[in-house]
Amino acid sequence: MVRLFLAESCDDAPADLLLEVWRWWNGSLSHPHRPRSHPNFPCTGLLRYADDRSGRMRRLALDDPESTPADVARLARDPEAEVRGRAAEDPRLSPADAARLLNDPAAYVRGTAIRSPRLPARVLAGLLHNRDTAATAVTDPAIPVPVLHRILAAATAAMASEG
Repeated sequence: MVRLFLAESCDDAPADLLLEVWRWWNGSLSHPHRPRSHPNFPCTGLLRYADDRSGRMRRLALDDPESTPADVARLARDPEAEVRGRAAEDPRLSPADAARLLNDPAAYVRGTAIRSPRLPARVLAGLLHNRDTAATAVTDPAIPVPVLHRILAAATAAMASEG
């Protein structure tokens, strides 16, 4: 409990303690994103966790500035959804891996992939035309503003004709 308190509340908590707590703690409502958002949480040397037994630790590897697109591609195929989800939000994700993650067994990984600006335009267009994925796909930052305006106008017209 002392370690958790230090990770959550003490700005002087050492990096090794923060990494230790990261292995088992997701954060609390009072201190969301801690220990990951702690000022002393390490941002280098995390690539060494790319092959860790714990998916939670493997997830950190992509936060290392030394990680590469090849690391993203490898972790996009990780057995644990938490790691695939982290890879799906990485800006270095390849378009092919973004499209492949649309079929991931974990719904939140699929949702993250749908919002990936790395999706090929034709794939994104298909998602926008599918009732099951359109609401999420419309939040993809790669959609040009004029296209968003056309989508909104079409949706408004459809609602008016139904009403």
